[in-house]
This record gives sequence, C-alpha cells and structure tokens, in this order.
Amino acid sequence: MEQCLVLGGGLSGRAAVRLARRIGLEPVMISDGPEVDAGQAVAGYPLIVASPGVKPLSSPLYRAAMRRVEAGEAELISELEFGYRALPAPRRLLAVTGTNGKTTTTELTCHLLQALGVKAVPAGNIGLPLSDIACDMLEGRLGPETLPVVEVSSFQLERIRDFAPVAAVLLNLESDHIDRYAGGLAEYKLVKFRIFQSVPAENQLFGLSMTLPVGRRVTVEGHELLVDGKPLVDLTETRLDAPHNRENLAAAVELVLRVVPAGQLFAPEFTRAVETFAPGRHRLETVAVRHGITFINDSKATNPASVIAALNSLPDPGSPNIVILLGGLDKGMDFSSLASQAHRIKFAALFGECRARIAAAIGDAFPAADCGCDFRLAFDTALKNAVPGDIMLLSPACASMDMFKDYKERGDRFTELARAGSGSTGR
Repeated sequence: MEQCLVLGGGLSGRAAVRLARRIGLEPVMISDGPEVDAGQAVAGYPLIVASPGVKPLSSPLYRAAMRRVEAGEAELISELEFGYRALPAPRRLLAVTGTNGKTTTTELTCHLLQALGVKAVPAGNIGLPLSDIACDMLEGRLGPETLPVVEVSSFQLERIRDFAPVAAVLLNLESDHIDRYAGGLAEYKLVKFRIFQSVPAENQLFGLSMTLPVGRRVTVEGHELLVDGKPLVDLTETRLDAPHNRENLAAAVELVLRVVPAGQLFAPEFTRAVETFAPGRHRLETVAVRHGITFINDSKATNPASVIAALNSLPDPGSPNIVILLGGLDKGMDFSSLASQAHRIKFAALFGECRARIAAAIGDAFPAADCGCDFRLAFDTALKNAVPGDIMLLSPACASMDMFKDYKERGDRFTELARAGSGSTGR
C-alpha cells in the first residue's frame, strides 16, 4: 500500500487522513515539533498533503518537503487539492475567495441554491474540509448530485494543480496574512488569483468593489438588485443592504447563475430565500442593548478592511459614536487605514499581541487605551468611555489566537460580558 504524508493536524489534517484511507493510501500524519527531524520525517513519501495551518515560511516540515519537490522526489499539494482530486466525476463545485465576506457568500450561495432544489453543501475554509465531502460522496453519505460550495483561503490555494471549479468568485483584496508571504501583499494577491487558473473566463467572477473590466450579470442600482438588467429584489426588504452584504449577495447570485437557468431566479421561492437570509454569528451581531448603549459583536473582522466595512454599515449620527475594541494576533497587516475613521470612532480599547502596532498606526486620530492582554480590562475600559446613544463594537482587525482559540470564542466572551452587565458606563 502506497504511503502519503499529511503535514499538520486539525480538521484538514484529519480529513486528509480519512480520505487517504478511503482511496487506498496509507497515511502518516505529522506536525512540527522540537523533537522532529524534518528532513528524515518527509523522506520516502511520494505524496505529501499540507494542512492550511502549516506555514511555508516557518515550518521546517514544509521547507523539507519543498526541497524534495524541487529535487523531483515528491509532490506537495494542499488538502483542498487532495479533496478535489478524489471527488467523484464530474467533480462539480463552486468556489469563493477574497479577503472579506467569504463565509457569508458561501452560506448565502448554498441557501439560494437549496431554495431552488439544488443539493448544495458548504465546504472548505468554512469548517468542513473538502476531503470530508469527497469521503462522504464516495461512501454514499452524500449523493452524486451534491454541489459543494467551497470557501477557499489563500492558504489552501498555495499548492493546487487540478482544482477546477465550475465558477469562482474573488470578492475583494485587502491587506491580510502578510506574515505568511515573503513577497508581501503582491504575493498574497497572486495566490488569491490562483483560484481562476482552471476556470473558464466567463465564469471568473469578481466582487462589486473590484474595478477589473468584467461583464456583470448582477448589478445594484439604488436599493435594487438586478439580474441581466431586470429588477430581482428590493434590498431594503432584506438584511443584506449594507455595502459589504450587497457585494456578498451579488457574488452569490452570480454563482447561482452559473449552475441554474436565469428564469428560475425570478421564482417567488428565490426572492423569499434572499429576503429571509440572515448572516451568521460574530459578524455585526447585535448581542445586547443596555443603558442606551448597543453592543455589537463583529469578532469575525480579522483585518482592517473588514473593520472599515463594519463602520460603513452602521448608522452615522454625524459625530463619533463608536467605542471599539481593537487588537489580537499580528498577521503583518497595514493598520494605517484605521486612522481615517476618526469621524466614526470616539475611543478605542487596544488589547492583544499587536496593540502597540495599532496604536502607532492610529497616532492621535482618536483616543485609545493600552489594555495589555486582558480582554476583560479592554471591555470595561471601552464601556467606561461609552454613553447612551453610543455603539460598543468588537471589531478587532486581527486574528484571535494570541488570546483565544478562535474568533468565535472571542466573540462569545464579548457577548457574555455585554449581557452580564459588567463594568460601569460613562453616564
């Protein structure tokens, strides 16, 4: 039995191991550690599958695997590529990438397709690895008509070769994950564009905020969403009228159009599906209102562009009324754009690993306090600077893993504090 090596554990690593066994390979899973001799560990395996969490610049195992690739001794692919290759023919799927909005667009695309009777399932970076989907299809748990809609991160695109979605969308491109790429933002953008390498030109789709010269079948005029120039839905009747959610909806409808005849989109059940969709938790989620202060959990905002999108979607009373919690794990991003938000932000509580970098970037644009790595202190400090009519917003602009397991745990902690009535207001 031929062996394959899986680099890294977690959901993707375990899914790759499961799939390897299902297709007749003998998998060995390994992670970096001080006791691991990387060169010896990767020797002898013709196929190496990398989990997205394994960092090319800092992982000894990844670098050792690359040396074998460069010597023509092995193939190194991502778990996404591994899962795609194992999908039953004709291997049909849709794919979504971008700096922001991937999860909402993936969920929305599935929701809309399901309303039209298509058996769409979310996969990829959203939490269910494509290797698990492939296994479920091979084992009959999912039928052959299943259409995966795959949320794709730049990490998963780094080692693809055959990955060929029916259609794919690139929503937007902003500073994010720069610590992972030696070539900085330029390399990050090149990796993102790899999603299109095997997609027909007419199905290479882009978000509304991107200025690339592409023909769009879905447009927005005023508060109306149009398909091929024909009004489809009044966005004021939905929860998707904010600029970032308009982009997500337009992208989702573009994807649907690549697998469903346009006429079906004007059926009442499709319109109802648009009107009833609610974005998931931790994205501009109002979790409490106390003493006239509205508490909003936007923990999924893990880069500056996402924070600005959140601010633009909130009501603007004409003067700063947002007390914000900023900070977390540093991904080498450019935080300078946050300084331009002084017309919305009245105070910032800074916490976590890169709080000093954020402080330097915002300068004296708006008042801020250094709260160390104490999230409770950051919450209470923010609350003391809020008054009735203000919004207290967790929109950190950073990843969470310096202090939390993930952005969900961070958002849950904020929600717990907001609902518990801790701290004191500035009334």
